[in-house]
Amino acid sequence: MPTSTGSGWCSGASISSSVRTIPWPWLWQVRVGGTITAPMCGWMGGVAFAHLTMGGNDIAQGRFLNEDLFFMTARSHLPPPRPPMVSGLGEARQSRIDPSILQDETGTWVAQLAVPQAQHSWSDDRAFLVDVGTGSRASAKPSPDGGWVAYQSGPVRLWDAVEDVILTWQEAGRPHQSEFGLTATPDEQWVWLGDPSGPRWYLPA
Repeated sequence: MPTSTGSGWCSGASISSSVRTIPWPWLWQVRVGGTITAPMCGWMGGVAFAHLTMGGNDIAQGRFLNEDLFFMTARSHLPPPRPPMVSGLGEARQSRIDPSILQDETGTWVAQLAVPQAQHSWSDDRAFLVDVGTGSRASAKPSPDGGWVAYQSGPVRLWDAVEDVILTWQEAGRPHQSEFGLTATPDEQWVWLGDPSGPRWYLPA
């Protein structure tokens, strides 16, 4: 957590836990020029190691590091209990991506940028997503005719959102988390690809 010198540091030696988003009190505890370094873990299990520098107006910005450190998630940042995953619910259509991308560490982290409220699991050759808050679900698996088939139900089209962010990531060359950055303000937080003017995805701050 931020120290009296203005450096923010979340590691096994100090806080020993990951956060889903940067807690807003850290922003006013760190002076301009100080840093916040924290392992982050979303509800789909994707992890990244943020290193932010505090600027003016309580805005911190920086990139994710090359290290893929992970610590137990802070209790207040844990997801709600997950219901059983069920395949084949909702409307079916051809998937634009291979669902096995959710077995890739960076792929999982990228996917959760688009659906931060969702949780996921993998069974055999099938990917499952569920958003407990809205009751939305999605699943995807190989199609007998080739390619993959996706199913979606509920008000949030989870697989549509995952496809869009994965395709953006693949078109950029499938970069590691260190090619992404994070901007955090007292009101909102977002991850960007390449530089702050690039594609962005908002976190549930």
